[in-house]
Amino acid sequence: MTHTFITAQSHAPKIVALTRRGFLATTAGTLALPLMGGAVQAANGNTLVIGTAADAVTLDPGVSFDGQSPLLWRNAYEALIDYREDTLEFEPQLAESFEVSDDQKTYTFKIRQDVRFVDGETLDAAAVKFNIERQMKVQQGIAFVLGGITSIDTPDDQTVILNLSAPLDGFLSAFAALYTVKMISPKAIRDNEVDGDSAQAWLRNNMVGTGPYKLRSYSQSQQAAFERNADYWRGWDGDHFERVIVKYIHEASSQRLLLEQGDIDVALFMPDDTVESLDGKPGISVTDDPSFNIFYLALNCKKGPTADVQVRQAIAYGMDTASYIDAFLGGKAKPARGPVPSNFVGFAEDTPSYTYDPEKAKAMLAEAGYPGGGFTLKYVYETGYFWKRPLGEFFQSAMRDLGITIEIQELSPSAWAGLLSNPDTADHCFGLVWWPTLATPYDYMWSMFHTDAQGNAGYNWGYYSNPELDKLLNDGVGDPDDSTRRALYDRAQALIVADSPMLFLYEKNYRMPVVDSLKGFVFNGMRMETLDFYALHRG
Repeated sequence: MTHTFITAQSHAPKIVALTRRGFLATTAGTLALPLMGGAVQAANGNTLVIGTAADAVTLDPGVSFDGQSPLLWRNAYEALIDYREDTLEFEPQLAESFEVSDDQKTYTFKIRQDVRFVDGETLDAAAVKFNIERQMKVQQGIAFVLGGITSIDTPDDQTVILNLSAPLDGFLSAFAALYTVKMISPKAIRDNEVDGDSAQAWLRNNMVGTGPYKLRSYSQSQQAAFERNADYWRGWDGDHFERVIVKYIHEASSQRLLLEQGDIDVALFMPDDTVESLDGKPGISVTDDPSFNIFYLALNCKKGPTADVQVRQAIAYGMDTASYIDAFLGGKAKPARGPVPSNFVGFAEDTPSYTYDPEKAKAMLAEAGYPGGGFTLKYVYETGYFWKRPLGEFFQSAMRDLGITIEIQELSPSAWAGLLSNPDTADHCFGLVWWPTLATPYDYMWSMFHTDAQGNAGYNWGYYSNPELDKLLNDGVGDPDDSTRRALYDRAQALIVADSPMLFLYEKNYRMPVVDSLKGFVFNGMRMETLDFYALHRG
């Protein structure tokens, strides 16, 4: 069973009220863009302007699973392979071809020639090996998939051979899409490493990749500015933007106004009700694409009353998700049925689910030793994820009916991630949306529920741990037989629902407001909340 691709396609916690004048002034000051009538000419064909409410956490693509930083990573950095348009099929990127051995334990990548990092260094097999080894060293991001690598061979400058101890479900996905091994200049890493940190501190605010755009300036929570990488290996024939500006706009009304005026081309991380209000507005389109997103509310499984599985189950029975969907999403979603979305490969059709039953919830709380509730839980959300505040308020109201008090706190994205990824400080409930890194249900289940995914290693920030689940996932990911692996994953999904470490809320289509003149956007559920700057152009 050998898979080969030969050629690639030629193109493919501070809230700031931002006035229009302030937006235009700060944008023009940074990039000296031409002004006409006091407005940034975002529609002049040369500059793409993106408004997003969610701040990037880090510019280092190897150390985070946050949802907002990949918008910047995707366009300055590249991976060995990618997903083809809107499919789960792989196509070449920095690797011009790849092969997988019959036993699924050897992966051979042929590296594209004449590719350079923006610092002038050459991309070759040694650079690829360096980046894979860095990822394994930092033990963050996609490193959880790379543990089965026993050796990396580079027989020549353009060949990288990965040898695995056993087959690994979804392994190729670790080299595609958003959360992957992006290629960073080894020289930049070596030159900026401090105390063996693999340049993590420096790379939080600097980017040295092979991508079509290079970072010109960056001010966290304010703006990122990109310009063309003149030496980009795919060239600049055709219609492409000269510059790209990403503005961090923390007030929904400002973001909406700027979109309606044409001062920004795209609006990301807007509240659902604001997005829906823009549908049908002259000059604006709202995308409507089936996604692999699933929305959860995580419960702390290690501390306090929610360490008791019966309490967690009671909370699940006390949450009227259908009413939340109707009230806050206009009915444009459907209840989730477990940890894996129903339209994703490997979803178990017979996965059980909780139905709203407040009386049963109260009885279970009493059985667990909490008659009438009588305890307090903390719910924390990060600035920019507008949907999490109303979720917290709905959760607060629902739990009040059970006698449980919910305290709500807002933090910056960095502070939110720092709080929850530290087991000493994490004792909170929190909203979470997940889209996959790997094209396998293992991705959802390992990342949020495996014991090894606690802390910085993954997103198990509810600190759930069940040895039976760990074994099911460990056995499944290494089993080469599709039917056996599927049966193990089916059992894992049922077990997770029974233990209720999270409330499985809803699935919904991806809705993104854009100006009508922007062309070239192709949605793929593996690449959420990002844009391919290189593919976009003015129509």
